[in-house]
Amino acid sequence: MKTKKIGLRRKTTTGLWLLLIGSVLFGVYKNFTAIDQHTIHEEKIIETKVEDTHLMTSFVEDFVNVYYSWEPNKEQLEKRNEQLKTYLPEHLQQLNQEMIRSDIPTKSTVTSIKILNVTPINETDYSVRYALKQAIEEDNGKKKENREVTSAFSVNVRTNHNNQISILSNPVFTALPKKMTIKEELAQDDLGIDQETKEEIKEFLSTFFKIYPTAKKTELGYYVKDQNIKEINKAYTFSEIQTINYFKSKNGVKVKVVVIYLDKETKAILPLEYELELQKVESKWRITNEF
Repeated sequence: MKTKKIGLRRKTTTGLWLLLIGSVLFGVYKNFTAIDQHTIHEEKIIETKVEDTHLMTSFVEDFVNVYYSWEPNKEQLEKRNEQLKTYLPEHLQQLNQEMIRSDIPTKSTVTSIKILNVTPINETDYSVRYALKQAIEEDNGKKKENREVTSAFSVNVRTNHNNQISILSNPVFTALPKKMTIKEELAQDDLGIDQETKEEIKEFLSTFFKIYPTAKKTELGYYVKDQNIKEINKAYTFSEIQTINYFKSKNGVKVKVVVIYLDKETKAILPLEYELELQKVESKWRITNEF
């Protein structure tokens, strides 16, 4: 019997065919089973939640009015303690029971309350900062003395956002707001603006500010480019331009000006400050910034 030999070339051809068929089948399989991966761009919209704190501030104002008012009278102090039950949980009622004794030499009346800010602590609790003024009357046995006391405190409150609210802790000291120190640099005119231009601008502004308080919108349009300028319709009388400083800007001249008006109704003198951009168009000056 003759042995049939299979040549190397035939083996190679068969192997290549098997490899090709396997590749095609694998490709089909991947096409049906592969996860379609692509870059997903998510657009996150951040919504600003506006918290209505009107109920909270009103509640704290009412509490402050009761808490810081008293008279050296047993009946009045009992009435005060009873009123505080509206605002304080039981453990704080007990804590404040002896805050004001009947032999206290002072009488206190709250004359003003100002809520300074409301800061959220978590979803239900808030810190409310406030300032108050008290009229204090002290009887030292010989004479009565009167004085005004200004203080600031903060208090924590809790709400379920369903018209229910309570003081969470006793008030603690906090600092009163202080005036910020601002040092204004003296403005110096731009030396690149000639005297003739300065005089033109001052004359233009004097005319404008003279008619500004009573002018109609159509008339104001001759002086101001801003179409949204509002009519004032008030009895202010133009007195003078007290100071004016000139600076070069990209499209014209910028001015800082102090204008003096007399209020006919109150008789007060009103110094008003403006920063204006001016541009000369067809030989006429106009105010180009929002007014």
